[in-house]
Amino acid sequence: MARVLAAAGNIFFSLLLGAIALAFVAVQWPETMESILNMASGVKEHLTNTGLAPKYNVWIKFLIGEQQLVFMGFVIVTRILLAMLIALIFYLFTGRSQN
Repeated sequence: MARVLAAAGNIFFSLLLGAIALAFVAVQWPETMESILNMASGVKEHLTNTGLAPKYNVWIKFLIGEQQLVFMGFVIVTRILLAMLIALIFYLFTGRSQN
């Protein structure tokens, strides 16, 4: 049960910290955020120009937006950093890896 709660907590905090990181970058470095959004636009264009049939491609265009891609990227980076931090704390307190 503790592992389930830890995994759920990791997901929750990574979403929260990802949103905070996104807002921080947007406020502190708007030029960087603009270039990140432009890259996300390029990824969306690449994904929607794969030659899929229109009945499938419509859903890709509808479900994938630049903002969602950018937020997903921030959340993934936050999850990786959070996992590394938790592993480091676990190692420091127990002296062994989590495996």
